[in-house]
Amino acid sequence: MSDSFERGINVLKQPLSILPEHISDLVLEHIRQSIHYEPVIGIMGKTGAGKSSLCNALFEHPLSPVSHAEGCTRKPLHFTLNAGGRSLTLVDLPGVVAH
Repeated sequence: MSDSFERGINVLKQPLSILPEHISDLVLEHIRQSIHYEPVIGIMGKTGAGKSSLCNALFEHPLSPVSHAEGCTRKPLHFTLNAGGRSLTLVDLPGVVAH
C-alpha cells in the first residue's frame, strides 16, 4: 500500500480509538476494502444491439469482434481498464435473443 494510504489510515486511528478495538479494526478493514474495490460491469442486451461496439469505443481499440451480419460474441469477454492506479473490468456478454 502507498505511504499516503497508510498516513490516511493512521489519521483515522485516533478518532476511532474511542470505539472498542474490534469495532475500530472492522471499520478500518471496510475502509481498506472500499478503497481497493475494483468494479466489474457486465454489458447486457439483445443480440446485435452494439454491446461489443460500445466496449470497443470505450477502450478506443477494437478488442471485441463485431459484425454487421450477425452477433459475434459467443462467450463473455473480459476487458480491464487501468487508470490512475485504479482499475475496472467490463464484461462483454453474449446477446440475449428476445422471444
